[in-house]
Amino acid sequence: MSKLKTKNINPIYWIPTTWFAMGLPFVALSGASSIMYKNLGISDTKIAFWTSLIMFPWTIKPLWGPFLEMYKTKKFFVYTTQIFTGVLFGLLALTLQMNHFFSFSIAILTIIAISGATHDTAADGVYLNELTPKLQAKFVGWQGAFYNIAKVLSGGVLVYMAGQLEKRSVSKMHGWWSCLPMGSSWCY
Repeated sequence: MSKLKTKNINPIYWIPTTWFAMGLPFVALSGASSIMYKNLGISDTKIAFWTSLIMFPWTIKPLWGPFLEMYKTKKFFVYTTQIFTGVLFGLLALTLQMNHFFSFSIAILTIIAISGATHDTAADGVYLNELTPKLQAKFVGWQGAFYNIAKVLSGGVLVYMAGQLEKRSVSKMHGWWSCLPMGSSWCY
């Protein structure tokens, strides 16, 4: 799609979903994963170490922004990382059924973190390249609103639903497996 064509698409069609997709993995990894691991019987020491370590890609994401442009467009990375992250959350749900779920789930959460940080970098680039400064100012509130909606959904609603399923289920893992972001159809 050429730059001229994308400028004609109203930003209201892509900003809410893009910033929702930005907030969901970040909050799922920074907060909800700690609650999940605690409920699954993992020690506080392991939770603190591993969940803080998997957040590192968001710290260093400015470093790989220039490399993204060398290989593909920012839009390519936005689309690809959204799909990839969704698939990874599905795989994460499957790992919770395994004997060594902690190791496998931490590995997948790390890949989700890299994908999420890449998405954030690419999405910010699309926003800056596609919108005039006036439109950027107009839609900055939409960014924050949908990022916060993702925070509430990921850190609140899905955690609550997993807890409710946990109460009804024989296995704690079933509750969390059912309510992972992007794979939450079992919650309804």
